[in-house]
Amino acid sequence: MPLLSVNNLEVQFALRQGAVTALRDICFTLERGERLGVVGESGAGKSVLGFSIINLISKPGAITHGEVVYEDQNLAVMDNKQLRSIRGNRIAMIFQDPMMTLNPVLTIGAQMVECLHAHRKISKAEARAIALDKLKQVQIPSPETRLDQYPHELSGGMRQRIVIAISLLLDPDLIIADEPTTALDVTIQAEIMDLILTLCKEHNVALMLITHDLGVVAEVTQRTMVMYAGRIIEEGPTQEIIHNARHPYTHGLINALPEMTTPGQRLNQIPGSMPSLQSIPDGCAFRARCDRAIEICKTQVPGLQVQQDVKVACHLYSPENEVPHG
Repeated sequence: MPLLSVNNLEVQFALRQGAVTALRDICFTLERGERLGVVGESGAGKSVLGFSIINLISKPGAITHGEVVYEDQNLAVMDNKQLRSIRGNRIAMIFQDPMMTLNPVLTIGAQMVECLHAHRKISKAEARAIALDKLKQVQIPSPETRLDQYPHELSGGMRQRIVIAISLLLDPDLIIADEPTTALDVTIQAEIMDLILTLCKEHNVALMLITHDLGVVAEVTQRTMVMYAGRIIEEGPTQEIIHNARHPYTHGLINALPEMTTPGQRLNQIPGSMPSLQSIPDGCAFRARCDRAIEICKTQVPGLQVQQDVKVACHLYSPENEVPHG
């Protein structure tokens, strides 16, 4: 049985001009200890998916259809009281900006102890000892000193390590990391990703890594899910998708990587931009940017087709239209 199973998930935001669907028909599973990458441009629905898994969608947003099953519990229908035993406890989340996560008026130690007391009946001394141990695990220098410091006294990389330590406090089964290195410089990014990967391997923690960087996904994850305009358009083993992408959009993302361009030449880019969720065109949402679009793309939304170990939502792979890819 998978650790997490998402079935036909739909999320809508109620706006004055009508309901806007941010996620459509999302289906996937995640095994214990597995590392899944979720990639796509800004606006694809990646972060909304992460928040939806722990049912943290704020009004006017709501899960309007489908289920998020974690160990036989449907999180999509739980109230906040029931979810408290899951959020931060069994499923932890690392957000983009640590300064938005950490409380600026509490010391690091106070925040970690408070988190432990919310889920476990232990003494303050025991909680502080666990917090200290987690800081050591994420390789924080002088961890005893850091416990009594405030977030503003630490560097960006140090704050992100603190956030990772907090996510590990209660030994979760799953960590959702939403662009965990966006606010950091390149050298610190690599250190943080290596740290997350090592910790997940050592503790057999499942990881859902939300990012726009296919290079990071190739290094860290075992399976990749590509999203576009609120839908999954390709899913499969990471190395298979990186080296043998099916969907034209995935091809575009890979070709846009700097290493795919001759030094001194302009970077490759996908023409146009992702459609607004309020005005997604009929048929395939990507067709206006696709150089391989065919007539059926104008009218019918492509369903996921199985191609060996990969699922791809593209009419080119329908039995009647299938053509060689590459």
